[in-house]
Amino acid sequence: MASVPTSTLTQLPAPLLGNEGVPAATTFNWGFEMPDGSRFGDDHWTPLRHAAELFLLSLQADPPEGRMPLRKETVDGHFSHIRFLVRWMAVENVRCFKDLDQDAVDRFVAMLRARPGRNASRLSLSTAEGYLGTIRTFHMQRDKLDDAPLMAPPRAGSVEKRHWKPYGGHPYTPDEIAVPLISGAMELLGDPAEQILALRDRLEDLYEQFRPQHQGRRLHWHIRRAMLSEPCPYADMYPNPEWPLRRLTFMLDRLGDACFVVIAYLVGARASEILRLEEGCLERRAADGDGEEHVYLVGTITKTSLTEHGDIHRWLAPEPVQRAIHILERLSAPLRELSGKRNLWLHQLGRGRSPLPTMMPVARLRSPMVNIRLNERLAPFLALPEHQGGTWHLTTYQGRKTFSRFIGRRDRTGLTALQRHLGHVHRAMTDRAYVGTDFELAELIDDQAAEKTRKALEDLLLAPNVAGKAGVMLSERSPFHGRTRSGDVDGYITEILAETDMRLGVCDWGYCLYRRETSACLGGEREPNPVLRTQSTCSTCANFAVTDRHRPVWEARLERNTALIQRDDLDHESRALAEARIQESHRILDRLDEGNAGDV
Repeated sequence: MASVPTSTLTQLPAPLLGNEGVPAATTFNWGFEMPDGSRFGDDHWTPLRHAAELFLLSLQADPPEGRMPLRKETVDGHFSHIRFLVRWMAVENVRCFKDLDQDAVDRFVAMLRARPGRNASRLSLSTAEGYLGTIRTFHMQRDKLDDAPLMAPPRAGSVEKRHWKPYGGHPYTPDEIAVPLISGAMELLGDPAEQILALRDRLEDLYEQFRPQHQGRRLHWHIRRAMLSEPCPYADMYPNPEWPLRRLTFMLDRLGDACFVVIAYLVGARASEILRLEEGCLERRAADGDGEEHVYLVGTITKTSLTEHGDIHRWLAPEPVQRAIHILERLSAPLRELSGKRNLWLHQLGRGRSPLPTMMPVARLRSPMVNIRLNERLAPFLALPEHQGGTWHLTTYQGRKTFSRFIGRRDRTGLTALQRHLGHVHRAMTDRAYVGTDFELAELIDDQAAEKTRKALEDLLLAPNVAGKAGVMLSERSPFHGRTRSGDVDGYITEILAETDMRLGVCDWGYCLYRRETSACLGGEREPNPVLRTQSTCSTCANFAVTDRHRPVWEARLERNTALIQRDDLDHESRALAEARIQESHRILDRLDEGNAGDV
């Protein structure tokens, strides 16, 4: 459908005009079909369409007070919600946005509650909030517009949450998928990358050699024949070995995918930030005093920026990331030369692409295409294992979430590594970044810690047998002791977390319901001491809890120390230590076997 022009300049209020009287946006696709079979671009919809246009333009030229001007992508999201809203208004005979009073808003919310989501499940909370949030933003612009909603709808979360499908957030990549994914990508960027790029250079030499003698199909035949004799890494992975040029194109694309994986999972930047990287984005800086040199990845962050082009940002770049950038610069060099652009993530549009540049248009790679390539190309190429009996779906955001989870699973000393990753010389700079450009990263860390706390509490409350002083105490007070999981458990855990601000220390051998005053490891204000936090120390601590989930660790410890004391060459101190560990292991395992009867 052709795009319908927006309002003319004479119709637009002055605050909604950009520089030199040019509208902030020039076209919206208003040609969609309405419930009565007409098009929203038809004349009889002009007043409603005009009001919607002015609202969308105002979000870029004159946004609500306290908000930044929205980028085109965000405005497009509001346009999608407006399209859904006006179709509903046509069915309900609501002729203008001013008629969205309390009764109309209530009917719209009721319609959303009854509307099924994907796979016939409930509509997700985030989707419902998206529609209501657009109406709320429209209402905030009412003083600047002639036609705007008079009522601000409630937030979806306050409208009986059980009617919405909870928002699961962005998933992280499970370890059983992330490990082969990252290691496979790093392996591909080693010697195979050198061979693949050398093969592309060889192809370019062959064209220079045969072009003066042959043209058209005959030139292609000679090139293909010569390339068949050239060894190619992972040649058996491509189903058609008689097509060496397509195979080379396939391998060049896999190099780009591997570069994205390495940068995303080892740096933690957003996909938009990675795909905006340009040539020469590695920067070397000498550290203060010690003469050590650090390498940074220099890019832009646009999500929290007040400008369209984003703010300059630096991430500490480990060696694999440096290698990925060097490969990307060589990989994109021909397209950068052809297009005159400096972007590293360039590709040519169209099917049947050649390993060498052609006359096809050159564009920057986008996140949706990266998602397709990761799942349909790279995952089968690396032969990633199944996850819980099915294929794991990769997304561009999972690298950032997995990186954050890697930090969140460890104690707070891991924030020092985060400080270095962010390129901050002093910890105070990192603290300031938490309320600035990287506040979302800190939220991801807290989310992971909260998620692990909930799972640990659920395990402790439902476990039939619990060991450890804190575990026995909590289990004896649990109203769900020994039961199967029910919906009441979630509410009970939420109440505990709200009243106590509890944060559990989670490790392989148990849980720590941390309190500083009873901490055997002499921990700090918020967490256990990572140096003194050992199995022997925890076994005597009043904060410690163990469930059957940790039984294999204690059984292996018992077996290991039992075998140790059988040795004749063991000195007295080592024997005494091994016997003490055997007693500790027996005490924990016996408590798990006996249940929670008796006193602590």
